[in-house]
Amino acid sequence: MANKSKKDSVVSNRADLAVHVEAFLKAGGKVQQIPSGVSGQTSTSGPRQIVLSHKTSS
Repeated sequence: MANKSKKDSVVSNRADLAVHVEAFLKAGGKVQQIPSGVSGQTSTSGPRQIVLSHKTSS
């Protein structure tokens, strides 16, 4: 694949995706359209920072 051009790679990826989508649909899978602005994030509350360590006082 090192000799393939970027365009050839894109065409190959699109063809692979088309094959996978076709197989998914033939197996009974359904494609669901999600409206613009809808997020998969389930909760927006809670801490936003990650604490890597807590210093304890002795």
